[in-house]
Amino acid sequence: MYQIKINPQPELRIGDKIYTINNKLSTFRQILKSLSNGANEMETVLALALGEAAFAEIVAQDLPYATMQEIVINILAAIQDMPVEEAKRRFYHG
Repeated sequence: MYQIKINPQPELRIGDKIYTINNKLSTFRQILKSLSNGANEMETVLALALGEAAFAEIVAQDLPYATMQEIVINILAAIQDMPVEEAKRRFYHG
């Protein structure tokens, strides 16, 4: 008999704040669909993976672009349970 270990929802820490990442398959599919339709990458990933309240909170911080890009990559890596470097290769270098 095989057992599947179900990973708990990952978390993202920005400063002192911890955000729970929605890593459900349906959420990831929705992210991919939105991105393939030309949606704004950062906004789409943040809103779908963290929820509207967390999205608004993070955007209100007016973080540097490079920081926002790192946040998005970390979210995508967490959803897929992969190393951040692999997520960078997949999503930014084809």
